[in-house]
Amino acid sequence: MKKQNEESACEAFIKILNVLTGVQYSKRESPDEVNRRTPDVDFILVSTVDESDTVAAEHTILESFEGQIGYVNRSYDIIGSINCGCKNRVPRDRYYFLVIPPTLVTSLVGKKRALFVSNLSCWVAETAQGLLIDCRAETDYDGHEIVLMCGGSHAQLNGNVWRMPQQPKNPDALQVQRLNRAIADKLPKLEEYKKRGFKTALLLEDIAGIPLSATKNGHGMSSDERSRVQKTIDYIVVFASNKGRMIVGNVWKEKPFWHQSIPYDRRFSFRQPPGKRADMELRGGDKVGRGERES
Repeated sequence: MKKQNEESACEAFIKILNVLTGVQYSKRESPDEVNRRTPDVDFILVSTVDESDTVAAEHTILESFEGQIGYVNRSYDIIGSINCGCKNRVPRDRYYFLVIPPTLVTSLVGKKRALFVSNLSCWVAETAQGLLIDCRAETDYDGHEIVLMCGGSHAQLNGNVWRMPQQPKNPDALQVQRLNRAIADKLPKLEEYKKRGFKTALLLEDIAGIPLSATKNGHGMSSDERSRVQKTIDYIVVFASNKGRMIVGNVWKEKPFWHQSIPYDRRFSFRQPPGKRADMELRGGDKVGRGERES
């Protein structure tokens, strides 16, 4: 069964495609749920007026860096355990933030994780006693710098240790690498469908905040790679999401046109105003039952 974000991306793309082409499409099947032998695409769309008009669509998530989602989930879990270990051991009139590098978080499994939580709980409980608001303390753990900060005083936050994220060094370069890899990894699937006469689409769910100014000439692809993408993928749409639902869709590539920057009439919004159906309203109050363009 498809995840909520995958289904939402497909539904949003169908609305966008209707605006771009004037043709209404519907989801016919999800090949990757049937074909267990080889990697396959997420969705097949078919025109409601011409069954030979088909689109193979592939969805993927863009991370800021490789393993970002795993880092976020594991760091919340680890710092949650440290917070439990510090209960009633840190001042109750202040709250704290703990910063743990992604590379260290990734390495903490099994007994190493348990030892880390135990050691850090003791260090945080001791260090927090003399740490004033807006001050910080550092410690070294296996060559990694751990930072504890006193964030302030708030009745709902005091007495707790909270997570503060940290990005790896050179985040812009890592985002570019992740973008290139996301496209390259999906090309073989889409090439197979292109050979069979399908139109093709790559749906990129961006959780990295990769700038829309990234272009085919600027994100590090070789001329051969750009040519391969140009021939293989008809549509590339970059989505922003919230809690598994697409809220913005930007058409980055449309047939031969690979936009240097996203034109205003290729920027779509699927935000949900209070009390309204998400698939019927566009930010500003204009109906988007058929996916009208955002101006």
